[in-house]
Amino acid sequence: MSNCINNNDSKKPIVICGARGPRGARGPIGPPGPAGVNIVRAAYMVTYNDDTSADGIAVESLGRLPIDRMELDPTNLITLDTNEETIKFNTAGHYKIEFKISAYPSVNGVDFDPTTDIVSVGFRQLDTDNVYVGTGEWVFNGEAVELSATGIIVVTDTNALYELVNLGPSTIYLNTPSIKDIKSKSYFSNSLVTLVITYLGI
Repeated sequence: MSNCINNNDSKKPIVICGARGPRGARGPIGPPGPAGVNIVRAAYMVTYNDDTSADGIAVESLGRLPIDRMELDPTNLITLDTNEETIKFNTAGHYKIEFKISAYPSVNGVDFDPTTDIVSVGFRQLDTDNVYVGTGEWVFNGEAVELSATGIIVVTDTNALYELVNLGPSTIYLNTPSIKDIKSKSYFSNSLVTLVITYLGI
């Protein structure tokens, strides 16, 4: 076998011949390559406004808000019980909780009462007051307001149940404009409750 090497880099090709030396030691391992595709695990739940009541859906103080429909959960992250209106996490870890509602409180007088004219909603584990994701606002003139909240919880017990609950002192009414008055046929455009849960990892 020839030990000659052709060097064609110059204008006049040069052929270099000689004995080949021994193979050198293996070099160090290079740095890790870029991370692969990260699959986001998330669940998307809604409650539509189906125009069954002009006043909206009533939720008593400390009552659970309805979560009627699981729109998206491709990795079976959540178990939603639409009869009991409860949520169970199928995987332990950290979760980002985001919800949005539109509601107004029952009004019992003409004058604004800061102790009762309130909409306050929280996401919590059943039979606890561990509300790490919640929102609250005074409501004037009994008009519906849109409230949203974002937070992070840690789930260690996958048998525990969670709820979206009315924390205000009085009944609230979930309500949005009728789909008939909106220039869209999509019920996402006037949903009463929207809940998005994203898995952040262990």
